[in-house]
Amino acid sequence: MVSSLKLIVVTIMVGSLLGCGGSGDSVTGTTVTAKPLGELVIVGDLTPAINQTVALVATVDNDLSDQATIKWSQTAGPSVELIAANSAVLAFDLSKTGHYSFSVDYIGRDGKLRNKTISLNPSNQVQSLNVRRDHAVREGNKVSFQLSAPVDPDTGDVVNGEYGAMTWLQTAGPTVSFDAENTNLMTQLFIAPTVTKDTLLRFKVTAIHPNGDTYHDDVYLLVQDHKIVENSLFGSGKSKIVAAKVVAFSSSSPYATALVDCVYNNTFTFADRCNTAKLPLIGQKTMTPTIADIMDRVVVSHPWMGTNFKKFLENEDIAGDFRKLLRSVNAIVLAYDVRPSFYWSATGAIYLDPENLWLTPAQRDTLNVAPDYRSAFGEELQYLMPWRYVKDNEYASSLYVPELRVSRTTFDLRSDLGSLLYHELAHASDIFPANTIADITENYLSSEAYKRRTVSDLLASRYPKNSVEMAKLGQVKFSGVAATQQQKDYTPSHITNFFSHDNAAIEYAYSSEAEDTATLFDATMMSVRYGIERDTAVTDSPTDATGWTIALDWGQRGRVNAVGVVDRAKFVLERLMPEANASELIAKLPPVVTLPPGYSWRGVLDPNNPKDQKPDETVNRVKAMGNKVTIDLRLIDDLKAIH
Repeated sequence: MVSSLKLIVVTIMVGSLLGCGGSGDSVTGTTVTAKPLGELVIVGDLTPAINQTVALVATVDNDLSDQATIKWSQTAGPSVELIAANSAVLAFDLSKTGHYSFSVDYIGRDGKLRNKTISLNPSNQVQSLNVRRDHAVREGNKVSFQLSAPVDPDTGDVVNGEYGAMTWLQTAGPTVSFDAENTNLMTQLFIAPTVTKDTLLRFKVTAIHPNGDTYHDDVYLLVQDHKIVENSLFGSGKSKIVAAKVVAFSSSSPYATALVDCVYNNTFTFADRCNTAKLPLIGQKTMTPTIADIMDRVVVSHPWMGTNFKKFLENEDIAGDFRKLLRSVNAIVLAYDVRPSFYWSATGAIYLDPENLWLTPAQRDTLNVAPDYRSAFGEELQYLMPWRYVKDNEYASSLYVPELRVSRTTFDLRSDLGSLLYHELAHASDIFPANTIADITENYLSSEAYKRRTVSDLLASRYPKNSVEMAKLGQVKFSGVAATQQQKDYTPSHITNFFSHDNAAIEYAYSSEAEDTATLFDATMMSVRYGIERDTAVTDSPTDATGWTIALDWGQRGRVNAVGVVDRAKFVLERLMPEANASELIAKLPPVVTLPPGYSWRGVLDPNNPKDQKPDETVNRVKAMGNKVTIDLRLIDDLKAIH
């Protein structure tokens, strides 16, 4: 579930997650011949306008920028936010007139430092249409572009209304195939084409502004040649994942080289997987890790991701839970192309979708917005099981519409990033609980994981789930198994009967025993640490499904404390957090609240004051004030947990 459960089934055997492929070390991609390198060249938006998203592209002929060391800096002009200063493509916004200059240092395969400075003098004309974001990408990786909301051409302020007659046209580079299933022309999705050298693609977007005028914008994509070992963990099997380029967040980390070699690249194979001597679990080195110890295990595609992760640990890890739970991993991977988040015992690392980390619009621009591959599973079924986190009868997290350029704080990350960390670290602790880390005897974590009996195994033996029907539906909803006619005929009342009398905390628990464990743990910890409760419900599934149109057949708030469920939660808590007083924490769980049936999902946000229908609200969805945007998020239908 993207933006909701953001998870993946924890897998012990490498082949069952990615597929190991064949043997040998054959390589795809092109090796640059030993031709002398050319000069450093900068192309892109060299005559920009105010409010424009500018792209500067630095390349050297006969070199591969993906393997180069690159560093951009601003040397003159009003300060701009440089988000991808280590990339061949520097993209940023210009909001003021003035004289700007930017310098780039480029060290290629010949080891020579090349430097070039470019000056920009933006015109007074305001750019009224912007595509975000120009960037560099490895061949075969996912690409997404997104339009920002319309702005006033005189002031640059966001205006009410939508673009019309949007068209996307490729104007340079090898032809790409836009995702035919994507019907939202505010975005464009495709796979980067195969290339044999750094290759620049260019696209032109045209749209009719709410004021009736037609505007356009150009967007650049530098596609980089990239080597993939065919039996690499992230390059083989059906998924054929092309891993983004990552670096150690802390260049001084004693594990900087091991992190890049062992957890997220397309040359790392199961045969040469890293042992615990090279990259041990954090808990194998210290049982009382500091934030600095943890940051030494972070790898990033963009430095801001590590910076924000550190801020979150400093500001929002109020009981030190995450620092303790992170003892069970050897690395934290934060890369723009990770979606959905997952833990993988083959590497020992957790992989987090940085959609849960951004604080500024410019940071968010760097993320890929392709949907979770599981989004369409179970579409033929007659029911939905939405869920959400709530606090004080309000959503605990807000829906931030990407094109509206809204910022947030680390406090705003508590619901989404907090629950994600509790969930993914539950997977890691399921296999390597803190009080068993000292018992590791194998040289490879995957070998150790394979021989262990997990907490999930113990839970399934002591407190098994009972609904055969929900177990089978879980494979339809989360693994893509085709629904039978009987399953298609199930009504919401059938599902209520199956689920409400069983002992799972949420529907996703039926995808695997590991998810059963993790969903018990994350709901418990979000409640006792942040006072945030999880709602889960059974509703119908109308064609126009929104929070105001789906009707509850059944629902509960805080189900983790329900009879039959809470004993399982306590069992899990005792084993995943052995240092905690499980009985004391469980005692803090509030009573279960019934969500009144017959009302809409949004209508029961306050169970004591349910609403029959969507209120007739007259507040504008978007209000522009100067260059700031305020948005009444309660007016937007939030079905982030529905697929």
